[in-house]
Amino acid sequence: MSVNVLDEGILPPQLTTVRDLDLLSVTTSGPDPQAAYARLQEQWGMVAPVEIEPGVPAWLVMGHPEICAIARDETNYSRDPRNWRWHRDGLLAADAAILAYCPPEPRNASFHHDGETRARLRQALDDALAALPEKAVVEYADTVCTRIIGELPDSGPLDLVADYGVKVGFLSMAAVFGFDHATATRLMADSMIISKLLPGALEARQRIGQVLMEHVRSRRGTPGRDLTTLMADHPGLESDLEVIDSIAVPVHGAASFVGAFISRTLHLLVADARFAERWGRGRLHVDEALDEVLWRDTPVPNAPAPRFAMVDHELDGKLVRAGDAIVLAVSAANHDPRVHTGDPWDEVGNRSHLAWSLGPHACPAPRQARLITRTAVQRVLRDLDVHLAVSQQEIRWAPSPWARHPVSLPVNYHRRAG
Repeated sequence: MSVNVLDEGILPPQLTTVRDLDLLSVTTSGPDPQAAYARLQEQWGMVAPVEIEPGVPAWLVMGHPEICAIARDETNYSRDPRNWRWHRDGLLAADAAILAYCPPEPRNASFHHDGETRARLRQALDDALAALPEKAVVEYADTVCTRIIGELPDSGPLDLVADYGVKVGFLSMAAVFGFDHATATRLMADSMIISKLLPGALEARQRIGQVLMEHVRSRRGTPGRDLTTLMADHPGLESDLEVIDSIAVPVHGAASFVGAFISRTLHLLVADARFAERWGRGRLHVDEALDEVLWRDTPVPNAPAPRFAMVDHELDGKLVRAGDAIVLAVSAANHDPRVHTGDPWDEVGNRSHLAWSLGPHACPAPRQARLITRTAVQRVLRDLDVHLAVSQQEIRWAPSPWARHPVSLPVNYHRRAG
């Protein structure tokens, strides 16, 4: 791929020459994400320079066809963080939050690799997911929901994010991998320390590694009906370390985004007047609410790991240098008028949303994530009568550059009879 010089002979904008960039979190933490994307597009076009966090720039790609082309191209766009020049040139602070997603030495998981290595590691996860019955996923999630709801008093205040959505997401995903409730709860606590960059993150990471190692070894001796057993026996994984790394990424990463999916869907049904009324009148099914979230305001607006350019090239009039980070704004792409016109007749049967991404690094478990989220939402609606305890205007959004969900969703509830 070659660099195209603009007709005027002026060098296109590049990451090292632009200043005063917006943080990526402006697209996730405000009341109207699409307005934030639109402002960036008005200034820059479909590719805009942003900062993932202060001092860490990246290109934000917002067009549907552009994202599709990049996501499918492992030759020119890598997921291996060793190809990021901010690593190579030592430009990252030791406590940079992005290190949780892009460590200098990647895990032995498909998430961080390309080509044959990615294909081999990903095949093991895909095969294990295909072999796990969907009924078992629902049972795991329902057991978690039963425990959490069962421990609540009959009525009172409740935060549907911290006290329910986040917990159900993590504990259900951990259960799918065969962790008992007590161990999963410890893993969740340590995962929170790491994701929030709290003191003791290094020790928390070491504890998680030890738990995962013990779990994999125990499953070799005592198989269970879970993903860890299926992956530990897979011939494509060549060592216990590869098994551990292949389950560490979904246990930590996927669980957090399932929690966001649950929280965002509950927000839609509880706090959005249009949907609350339709739900109350029986005109809205839970699956319709899930589709609405995935299409209109996905819980993962920006794909949670950048790509890294392998060659210098021009993209939408910007000069992308080899080693630049590229973030795919899938939520913006879902609203690209080239695929989403707003005409309800055009939307019938439209399956072109990118909530699960696409290409070789597409989400491996969209069906499982949807089953867990549907189960979690249905249990709240079935077992609890909930009413928003604050105004819609008081709800604040998480500052994460990757996930979109309320910081908290305070409700008052009472347990339904029967």
